[in-house]
Amino acid sequence: MDRLTSMMVFRKVVERHSFSVAAEELAMSAGSVSKYVAGLETHIGTPLLARTTRRISLTEAGATYYAKCVRILDDIEDAEKSTGQLHPTPRGLLKVRAPISLGSAHLGRTIADFLARFPEVKLELTLNDFFVDPAEQGFDVAIAIGQNDREPMRGARPIARMARAMVAAPLYLARHGEPATVPDLKRHNCLVYSRGQVPDEWRLLSTGSERTVRVTGDCRCNNSQVLREALLEGAGIGLLPTFLVADDIRADHLRAVLPAWTPESRTLYAVFPQPRQPSPKVREFVDFLARSFAVDSQWRLGFTNEG
Repeated sequence: MDRLTSMMVFRKVVERHSFSVAAEELAMSAGSVSKYVAGLETHIGTPLLARTTRRISLTEAGATYYAKCVRILDDIEDAEKSTGQLHPTPRGLLKVRAPISLGSAHLGRTIADFLARFPEVKLELTLNDFFVDPAEQGFDVAIAIGQNDREPMRGARPIARMARAMVAAPLYLARHGEPATVPDLKRHNCLVYSRGQVPDEWRLLSTGSERTVRVTGDCRCNNSQVLREALLEGAGIGLLPTFLVADDIRADHLRAVLPAWTPESRTLYAVFPQPRQPSPKVREFVDFLARSFAVDSQWRLGFTNEG
């Protein structure tokens, strides 16, 4: 059995969800494609695909094997393309994972610009708030939010700074008053973004000062966009990414609370499967993303909360 060809055929079947479509794109007969996949399953000793009359899906073993196949085949392609070339052309499928909230940060526009620049790349973006090792889920790169700027994420490249804002709706402030000091936050209903090491502790910075306050409230959620909607309805005080509420603040739908104090920012990281070196398509995408964020000063690395 030609194992490399079998891996290539298996990958194509998985990505096209069809033996016949894979056969057409590979210029093979459907029978040949089936034989390659069956031979691969016999060689490994376990089913890789679950087949029904309507669909094809990966088994648990198949999902693990597929992720490894992608990396191996991409490595081979990168090695071939880079031979004799100083800057190989990025190409192939690029699988990226990012937090849901970044969908509101003009990420779609950045992706469109990237794909226009590199037409031989096809991008598959997954948005979710559950970070896992990208190698375990077959991602080429994962965009993650570091817990704080004082503790860099290991094995990852910082690409942007994510400023945050402490805000509330005018309706809430009219009913409950505005906190005048950091300790006053303890008496208010604070909506908490539940992901993070200590989500109930808000670290605030001012010129030459730093305060940490433990807040409480009647709502905790792992999605910033849901919290924003609750804040707009006057549910309480929240701490959210600035990019998510900047338009609301300009329209006076939300107001900054304790404006002399700035919440500690977060850092966006590009996390790569370890110990594998990023491929050209991954390096170009991460560079492109970092440059895109750097256009807006609120995302630039090197800026501090005090500045």
